[in-house]
Amino acid sequence: MPVAAEPASLGQLVRHRRILLLQGPNGPFFARLRDLLTAKGCDVIKVNFNGGDDLFYRRGDVVRFVRPMVLWESTLRNLVAERRIDAIVVFGTSRRHHRIAASVADAQGIAFWAFEEGYVRPDYITLECGGVNADSPLAALAIETIPNVGAAGQPRKFRHGFRKMALYSFWYFAVGMARARHYPHYQHHKPFGVHELAQWMRAAYRRQVYRWQERPLRERLLASDHPHFFLAPLQVYNDSQIQVHSPWRRIEDFIEWTAHSFAAHAPAESMLVFKHHPMDRGHTHYGALIAACAERFGAVGRIAYIHDAHLPSLLHRCMGLVTVNSTTGLQALFHRVPVIALGRCFYAKPGLTYQGTLDAFWTDPGAVDMRAYTRFRNYVVRVSQINSSFYADDMLVPVAERCRKERQRRKLVRLLIAAGLMAADAYSGPWNIGSAVNVLATLLVG
Repeated sequence: MPVAAEPASLGQLVRHRRILLLQGPNGPFFARLRDLLTAKGCDVIKVNFNGGDDLFYRRGDVVRFVRPMVLWESTLRNLVAERRIDAIVVFGTSRRHHRIAASVADAQGIAFWAFEEGYVRPDYITLECGGVNADSPLAALAIETIPNVGAAGQPRKFRHGFRKMALYSFWYFAVGMARARHYPHYQHHKPFGVHELAQWMRAAYRRQVYRWQERPLRERLLASDHPHFFLAPLQVYNDSQIQVHSPWRRIEDFIEWTAHSFAAHAPAESMLVFKHHPMDRGHTHYGALIAACAERFGAVGRIAYIHDAHLPSLLHRCMGLVTVNSTTGLQALFHRVPVIALGRCFYAKPGLTYQGTLDAFWTDPGAVDMRAYTRFRNYVVRVSQINSSFYADDMLVPVAERCRKERQRRKLVRLLIAAGLMAADAYSGPWNIGSAVNVLATLLVG
């Protein structure tokens, strides 16, 4: 039986009268979503779990969960019953409190909607009912059951999305760290602390360093006379998709497994390139591990490691892509590159990705069925993708919020003045960074 093909939109959420928001993407997206939903007559309740949530979601009906996580399920059940909630909305489904929420929603027979970064990037966001990634309703569909739908029109483009996301993330962690005493039991999937902020600052520095250091390697890999290679894009070191939906718990295990298989089974003239994830620059570096694997498995000179190469350019020179469950696999298929997905993901389907073993993939990765891929991609865009940005879509800003921009600019001026005063104070004697961050947090949160 053909499956439905209802277009994805924020309007799907308006069908529900009482909506509970849990954690959203870093930044004001969920606050903007609240304004859009309340303007349509919905009652919106938000649960905040840490100071970062407080920073970006302050107005409206807010419940602050400050108890141990073992009490979250009972708290959520009571909240759903008392407020007569008929839909729960989250960003990502692998965080512990969101997995519990999915279970509660299923038991209570209420809708569970999940946002995620776009499956088709960079100009889309994902919204699905039931879950995303490996939990997506798309995962159960066979290619032959997917209806043919027309291709989407030219999407709107969004500028400075990555820059805004990085800025929102910086303040989210800074204020989360400063207000940690208000949420004594909360544990984020990335630790709140000065160390985490320092790693993001280090990432900006490393980006420039790698761009210079790796220029000869980039030019060599992309040269027309260089042999084609296999590409293994790495995911973020603590990606829940690795920890929940893959055979491994660590990226290091995936690297070692892939390098060993390549060295033992790939043609002698072939090459394997590991590409670092751009969001992981400041946190990890796998150069020593990859070099050790190449030496141990007898593949020195055949395994490379790169950080900041242009992905479409690499895919143009690529003869096959190995991933756990990254959406980079969809980008590779778009460029007609055969893909093997070693973990659970929604697009790992017969007729779309390689279904054999990794050992066999190196010698005969096959070819991409572009008719099947186009059919699948068009359907994915229609039913799960919204042409928007969590961080840079001005059309999501309601009129009332636009009117507040001038006040926000004045607040930014006060923030810069405060930062300047603290910087000047740092030169006059001992300086306590914890106290400084608390001053900024007080100014921002109020």
